[in-house]
Amino acid sequence: MLKGLLEFITVVEQGNFTLAAEQLGTTRARVSQVIAELEQELAVQLIVRSTRSMQLTASGERFYQNCRNGWSILQDSIEQVKSSQTQLSGLIRINSVGGWFGERILAPLLIQFMHKYPQVKIELDFASSHVDLIADRYDLAVRMGDLPDSNLIARPLTFYPSYVCASPDYIKNYPVVEHPKQLKNYPCLLGSMKKWQFSQNSQATTQSYDFQPTGTLQCANGYVAYQAAMAGVAMVRLPSYYVAQDIQAGRLVNMVEGWNAKGSQVSLVYAKAKFKPARIECLIDYLCAELADDSGSRFA
Repeated sequence: MLKGLLEFITVVEQGNFTLAAEQLGTTRARVSQVIAELEQELAVQLIVRSTRSMQLTASGERFYQNCRNGWSILQDSIEQVKSSQTQLSGLIRINSVGGWFGERILAPLLIQFMHKYPQVKIELDFASSHVDLIADRYDLAVRMGDLPDSNLIARPLTFYPSYVCASPDYIKNYPVVEHPKQLKNYPCLLGSMKKWQFSQNSQATTQSYDFQPTGTLQCANGYVAYQAAMAGVAMVRLPSYYVAQDIQAGRLVNMVEGWNAKGSQVSLVYAKAKFKPARIECLIDYLCAELADDSGSRFA
């Protein structure tokens, strides 16, 4: 095996020789020497150095991509050898949607999992942007809604129906309707969904309608929307785990009779891997089993 591959990968990913040396626990001069020897053995220049910067050559870029892929396979193989079904340990990095789902449904399940497997460590991130699982080194991601086409594996976790609803005080001025088009000029809370999609299924036909909400309050936060609905300030569109109990108790009212708002599919997403550590396989199976029959009944 060629000497210096780890040093080369680390220099590229850290962006300079000094940071790479710090991460590897050695000196900058030693890292530079090892990479020079690697270039000598390959008979090709991989990195163009100057006093202030470094840049990969075209050959260096291709070599790095191949090395990175090979190094990941090697690391996965080592993890697979170390892992076992009876001794689960190590770090799992997860990116997920936040809000009520992330804080009150997913997080308690992860805490229960850690109680069951105390040697497992979990790093849970609620960053709203869709991270690159491979580049950002996440093991799993929990996504809500439609998924873009990709080379990732997606496992369905659960499905939550959504409701367009408001309080009894709200409907004194804006009554319940029979068709979504009648909601025009109804004050709404504007969130991340620019259009509210409705469907109506009958024995004869299937209809759909896209409604463009308007209003004076804008906030892409489910709990804020819930408070606005309860206060009678706005009509809102929310998943069942926010509003199902309030609709059942009469504290909120479904605003469109006979029509269904588009619900939210929750999926577990992860990269394809020939070898997957047992701790990750175990967590995938656990979340799929725990959320399979959830319909919004997990309330804090």
